[in-house]
Amino acid sequence: MYDRDMHEDHGGFIGGFPERGIWTPLELGRGQFFAILGLSLLVFIFTDGAVWRHVTDPHTLRIAASYGIILPLVWAARWRNGAPGAGGTLVAAAVIAAIKLVLTAGLLVLLALAR
Repeated sequence: MYDRDMHEDHGGFIGGFPERGIWTPLELGRGQFFAILGLSLLVFIFTDGAVWRHVTDPHTLRIAASYGIILPLVWAARWRNGAPGAGGTLVAAAVIAAIKLVLTAGLLVLLALAR
C-alpha cells in the first residue's frame, strides 16, 4: 500500500536545510552558498598556520585571503547560474562576507576564552 503523506515533499527540506533560503534571492544554489562560505572559513582557519595555534597573532593575511576568495567564487557561481550581474554579485558576496564575519569572530572569541 502506498502512503501518499509519507512520500510527499513537506516544505522542501533536504539534508537539514530548506531548499529555498537566504541563497535563493542571491541567485545561488544552496550547495553553492554553503561551499563558498565553507571554503572561505577553511581559508581563514588554515592560512598562515592553524588559527587555534595563533589566536593572539595578527590575522592580516588570514583575513585578506579568506575574504578575497568570496567575490570571485560568487561571480563564478552566479555566472554558471546565468545571473552574472555586478550588483547582485556584490550583494551576494556581502551577505556571505557578513555571515563569515560573525562565524569567524565567534570562533576567535571561543578560542581566546579556551586559552
